[in-house]
Parts: sequence; structure tokens; C-alpha cells
Amino acid sequence: MVEASVIVPHYCQPELLALCLESLERQTLARERYEIIVADNSTPGGIDAVKARFPRVIFTAAAERGAAPARNAGLAIARGAAIAFTDADCIAASDWIEAGLKGLSGADLCGGRILVTAEDDARLSPVEAFERVFAFRQRDYVEKKRFAATANLFARRAAAHAIGPFTNGLSEDLDWCRRGVALGFHLAFNDRSIVSHPARRDWSELVRKWDRIILERWNGFSGASVGGRALWLLLAAATALSAAPHLLRVAFSPELEKLRDRAAAAGVLARIRMWRAARMTALLTARGA
Repeated sequence: MVEASVIVPHYCQPELLALCLESLERQTLARERYEIIVADNSTPGGIDAVKARFPRVIFTAAAERGAAPARNAGLAIARGAAIAFTDADCIAASDWIEAGLKGLSGADLCGGRILVTAEDDARLSPVEAFERVFAFRQRDYVEKKRFAATANLFARRAAAHAIGPFTNGLSEDLDWCRRGVALGFHLAFNDRSIVSHPARRDWSELVRKWDRIILERWNGFSGASVGGRALWLLLAAATALSAAPHLLRVAFSPELEKLRDRAAAAGVLARIRMWRAARMTALLTARGA
């Protein structure tokens, strides 16, 4: 019996994918009890070298670009009693699957812990310092925002199929989990199921992330009406002002040890919140034209 199907969406990260698959092959759960499915978004040049290294991994193609279609392609062929989602740039702890399955004993959906790693802990870039404080706050996502990031998400098979496919163009993990909660499925946080995810290292990577998220939020936002447009502007203003209260998190975060790193993270915090507010305003202006 296949107890778990691990689904990994992939596009143009073959070296990171190989590291991810190595961690998934080294699980404490017996290998015959779980399957690994990589859903590739037509990576240019293919990933034949990765396929040759991991003959026990199932590879499938997702013609439509995006993590959501890739996860859907994996779901379509998954045989496990539970579905486990992670990303191609994540490294799973050796007991990740076993701990994730235990977390489902009292829940239908379970978000696990995500550790944010840096290239060199002794010399964090300003963006890495910021990400160590603010990226992948999975407990907050689950307990306060009713979703879990798909970098570390487990679901009972019945729940996954009842929720249905991920929606491309939206913040797909947020949308998918909230649809599950609306159906009555219980979402919990599992501190023992752990993956590591690399921090974004420079400003261009951080902006690219937020540009995508803002567009996804706009796609899921009813902003066509005058009231909707006004609300979007209020959200943009609140984003600009939100840096001040979050400075306390930077000041007292256990993720940073050096004053230099706290100062750098604070600078990135102020800069990215202003950038996000400006991007939201520009998007509203462009879509309203």
C-alpha cells in the first residue's frame, strides 16, 4: 500500500531538484511505502540527467506553466492515502514524511515547519536577514490566516480530492487551503514535520516574489467596483505603514544574532513595504485605465 504521495512541482532548477530528491530518498519511512512524483513544467532542455539519477521517482509533465498546474498533474496520478506537497528547492528532514503522516492523525490538512536557510549564516545578505525573520511563518499562516504554504503541506487523500485542483493565477496554496477549511476540513500546524527552504538572497529575487504575489492577490480580489478600488488603495496605504510595527519583530527575532543583521533586515523591511505599496497603486492605475 502506498501511504503517501510526495508531489514536487519543478521548472528550471535541476540542481536544486536533485538535492530535494536526495533528501526525499533518505526518509525514515520505508521507501516502498511512499512514492515521489515530480511534475515538470517543460523545463527547456529537459531533465533527463535528473531522471537517470533517480529511477524510482515518477516523472510527469505539466504542459501549462505554473506551480498550480504542476501540482494538479501530480495529483492526477498520485496513489497515496495521503498527499505531501513540497517545492523543488526544499530539503526535507529525514523523518519529514513519517512526522507529516503522524500530524494527519488529528487533522485533514497539516502544514509543517519551514526553516529558512542562508548560504553563510555568519555573513547574511540584507535580504537573507529579512527573510530569516519574515519568510514562511507557517504557524502564523495556519493559526491566523487559515492556510499553509505548499512548501510543506500534507493532506488526506479524501480531503485533497474534495477540495479539487489548484487554481493557476491565484495564491494557490492560500486559495486551496481556504477552500478546504470552508468545506469543513481541519487544518493544523505540525512543528515536527520539517523542511528547509533557502532564503532569497538579493533585492531582485525579493521583488520578483512580491510582484507575483501582488498580481495573484489582484486576480483574487474584487476590485472592479468603486468600493473595491477604494479598498485596494487602503490596503496599499496600510502596507506602506505596516513597516513600523513590524520593526519590533526584527528587534526581538531569535532568528538574528548580530545587530548588523537586524539593522539590515529593518532596512529591507521598510524598502519592500514601500515598494509593495507603490506596486499595488500602479497595478490599480493600470487595470483601471
